[in-house]
Amino acid sequence: MNRRNPAEPLLWHAFTALVILGLAFAFYVPALNKTGGLWPAPLDDVYIHFGFARSAALGHPFQWIPGNGFSSGGTSLTYPLFLAPGYLLGFRGSSLGIFAALLACACLFDLGRSARALAARAPRWIAWIAPPLLLAVPLLDWSLFSGMETALFYALLGRSLVAVRKVEIAPPRLRARAQIQAGIYCALLVATRPESVAVAIPLGVAVAHAAGSLGTLSSLARGAGPAVAFLAINATVNKIYTSEWGAAGAIRKLLTANPYTTPLDIAPEIVRNVIALRSMALESALGRSPYAMAVPLLAGIALFDRRARRLAVPLIIGATGALLLASLNATARFQNLRYAAPSIAMLLLAALLGASSLASKRNRIGPLSAGIFAGTAILAPSFWFPVQIDHFARASANIAEQQVEVAARLAALKPPPRAVLVGDAGAIPYLSGIRAVDGLGLGGYRGMPFARASVHGVPAVVELIERLDPSERPDYMALYPSWWQGLADVFGRKIDAVKITDNVICAADEKVIYRADWTALELPGDAREGAVDGIDIADLIDERAHRYEPPVPRGGYVIGAVLDLHEDKYKNDENAGPPRQILRFDAGRIVPEGRGEAFRVDKSVARGPAEIAMRTDEGGEVRLRIEVTRGETNTNINAINTKISTVEITVPVRESEKRLGSPGRWFEIKAPLPDVAGGDRIHIFAAQGFWRSFRIWLLRP
Repeated sequence: MNRRNPAEPLLWHAFTALVILGLAFAFYVPALNKTGGLWPAPLDDVYIHFGFARSAALGHPFQWIPGNGFSSGGTSLTYPLFLAPGYLLGFRGSSLGIFAALLACACLFDLGRSARALAARAPRWIAWIAPPLLLAVPLLDWSLFSGMETALFYALLGRSLVAVRKVEIAPPRLRARAQIQAGIYCALLVATRPESVAVAIPLGVAVAHAAGSLGTLSSLARGAGPAVAFLAINATVNKIYTSEWGAAGAIRKLLTANPYTTPLDIAPEIVRNVIALRSMALESALGRSPYAMAVPLLAGIALFDRRARRLAVPLIIGATGALLLASLNATARFQNLRYAAPSIAMLLLAALLGASSLASKRNRIGPLSAGIFAGTAILAPSFWFPVQIDHFARASANIAEQQVEVAARLAALKPPPRAVLVGDAGAIPYLSGIRAVDGLGLGGYRGMPFARASVHGVPAVVELIERLDPSERPDYMALYPSWWQGLADVFGRKIDAVKITDNVICAADEKVIYRADWTALELPGDAREGAVDGIDIADLIDERAHRYEPPVPRGGYVIGAVLDLHEDKYKNDENAGPPRQILRFDAGRIVPEGRGEAFRVDKSVARGPAEIAMRTDEGGEVRLRIEVTRGETNTNINAINTKISTVEITVPVRESEKRLGSPGRWFEIKAPLPDVAGGDRIHIFAAQGFWRSFRIWLLRP
């Protein structure tokens, strides 16, 4: 029986606060020394949250930059809303990180209170080891104090567990209300970290399992329904505002979003991610073998205690599921394994439940074993603290010396930039205050599919920029040259660069500032004379409108070039003088031999004969087969619908006359179509050779 000391709760709260503040100082002080006093942020993504928080504070929630429109690129919907009050209170610029640090400490303190409630049935000393146990893993602490949403997630996870525990003990007349409360916390979990769906749904099932005299299905609806409803509403909102069901981050980062790969290509990468996350985040980070097994063993012990099992099972399922979901992320092995943080947090809470179960045994072996295992779990990872603290400081210095410095240099330009194209959506737009377009799509810009375009290829991103009015196009760019070949080197003139040493977190050592020149792009709305329809290949918006089918996977790769439209008019005229070039950018796709592309003719096109004109660049001889089919019951490229006509043409070798300074020219291939109408599908097969398809028009006099 526990003796109650009236001062014990106060002492425990003081102890918990000291543990949290001690860790905070351990991470922040060395980092502040490295950054020269700038509040440390070891990830550029921290500033993405700050950008969303600023927009929310200014009355534009869920926008990266006010005026850019809704964005699904925030990895957490709730976290910026928690940061927004800090912005309103005067924490502006990088100092919003101070408010984020205070919020993280408050969240961890709240987590400690939840842990104390979960250990209420155990001997009181379990509550005292809870704070150091839950914060024992330096890799997790790195994320908790990084300024990201991890601490908020941890606090909500603790509250979710307490809410489910309350369902167990609630009297029948209050149980439904307790179930709803638990369901809401589970939904908030999913809104804070998407992969937490792996624990939120099992916790909802646990609520139904504890239904008692209440109906199972109605209890399941109250426990899991809010999380499921949130997922459905979130997907619907994404679809309405971005034309995509998924979030921009998922589209950009998930291995399965790559259109060029097959399941056989993806599987080895997933396996590598799983191995890396398991060995580095769950084995090495928890301490050297065999001591690293203390946490999994305690978590497993909780499964054998009927009082802890209802919470332990969802936590272990969630830890495993979240790790598997994280392994689908192409960046899972980078950014200091931050995507493994939720799984570590779940395992530590499960370990606390296991320690509580052991300590509650009515013999000496149970409490002694609990103390040994818990002590091992706390001490085993501790040798990583110097490593993680040093990495935190160095990463913060990297962000300060590169991203923050680039923001300062852009802000100092005279006249000030109209807009900047970025590949990192964090510190540069947030601190510079300059309107920005995020080429990777996490920021979002008026519902345009930049995230998906960036996965297809850099030229597809340029196609979207081409859609912007010239007054909206960024006049500056801040990019990694190696990431943006075909854009930075083609449309930019280098004016400045920031290079860092000892890089441990940035995507490259050097970030370059360019003056943009988009004169090779068409003006929005430019139409070809005589065209009744047309599709701009690799323009994802145009492709979607025409239900375009690229030859993917392992084909349909996006390519791009800036070539002359009219060089052929001057090449045989000796008196013409230097050729007057009209350089024009276009993106396209490679259609491999034996494969094809297809698109639907706009429904406004009247039935009748037409001429198809296809833009391509230099290349060898290609034999094309063009088929027109009618009927939309099956839009698969190999579908057998009503065939209207078939035309076969041979595209000859295409070579430009080489002149000094000539980039080459565009070529146009034409063929007659006897009958075509709106709604028809036109299939273009590369029967022999590779076809480089850039643009297609249907022409009529």
